[in-house]
Amino acid sequence: MGILDKLFGTAKDTNSNEVSTVTFDSDWQESMETLRLQYQGRNATISVSIPDELVQELCTAIEFHKPSERVLYSDAKIPLNNVGESYVQEGLKKLCQGKPGEEVDWLAGFLMPEILNPFDKTAVSVHATIVWPKTSEIEVFKVGYLDKDSAKKVHKKLLNLLGKDQYIPLLIRMTGGTKEKPNYGAFPYAMSDAIKFE
Repeated sequence: MGILDKLFGTAKDTNSNEVSTVTFDSDWQESMETLRLQYQGRNATISVSIPDELVQELCTAIEFHKPSERVLYSDAKIPLNNVGESYVQEGLKKLCQGKPGEEVDWLAGFLMPEILNPFDKTAVSVHATIVWPKTSEIEVFKVGYLDKDSAKKVHKKLLNLLGKDQYIPLLIRMTGGTKEKPNYGAFPYAMSDAIKFE
């Protein structure tokens, strides 16, 4: 199971560090809020676990251009403004296996409203998924954030969809990782017309 570690920290007390994991599903928002209240004022980390079945469903929707009950796929291909890649370069390098981004196949992905983000309560992070060919292990990488204005417009709509266990699939193109352009970049496209991004 892919884990996105330390997405949300509520560190205030240095006595101990409690860790809890929430599954990214239709109960995710309620679970996060319950843990936020439980850990208020304490040193705690809440991780988000992405079910392998969801990742496979996202990948299938992208590969076969086919929606499902949970994955709201369409051929819309709406470009999204991704920012903050400079903060996740180590993960992007691992995702690209050190190769230039242009040599990496297009990736499937999804959006996650970060309801406990301490800096921006309407933040929406962008995640890419990969199934490693040799091991068939699934891994999820944060590749950035929607820009602040875009995130503010779609944050609540994404939460409403998540409450119904529905997801916006992304198609992601990697760039960079070369001598001329050493920093990696990620260019996501929303493959859905379920909500308006523009």
